[in-house]
Amino acid sequence: MVSSCDQYNYHVWSNKRLFEHLREIPESVIHQEVESVFPTLATVLVHAYFTETIWLRVMQGKAFDTIEEYVDRQDLTRRFAQKNLHEIEADYKQLEAEYRSFLNATADPMVTKTIDHPGFGRMEITIFHLLCHLINHATYHRGNITAMLRQLGYKGVSTDYVVYRMNQKNNTMESN
Repeated sequence: MVSSCDQYNYHVWSNKRLFEHLREIPESVIHQEVESVFPTLATVLVHAYFTETIWLRVMQGKAFDTIEEYVDRQDLTRRFAQKNLHEIEADYKQLEAEYRSFLNATADPMVTKTIDHPGFGRMEITIFHLLCHLINHATYHRGNITAMLRQLGYKGVSTDYVVYRMNQKNNTMESN
């Protein structure tokens, strides 16, 4: 079974590649409006960040109503709309550090948690499976970003899991 840390490492690698790619295009593009599921690349980034923040708090055992008070979606959207790419990436890196701290302190990612989701109801789910959800959600939205980039006349960047695995294999071979 693939470990939760390997899956999270893939997620971080994918985000890193995405931000590296976004730094290669004009800064203004992340705030440029496009006809898509989200109006701008920045709004996709804030949505993914917001969602990851919420799920971390859930994994930490916090209730959704207290999380919603802590994470104000409109405030985050407003702040991200004013930030440059470097500042948004810094927020992602800070959240990554919080996830790593949590995952390193989690003895058993297969422990079951009971969560009460305001829209989906009560469910029993493991931390590992919540992490899988988080990673799948982010992968979906990185796909949105790729589609939006193409609409804006720019190429996307591959963040496929197999590319990550090949990259890891090549890095291991280079260090030997």
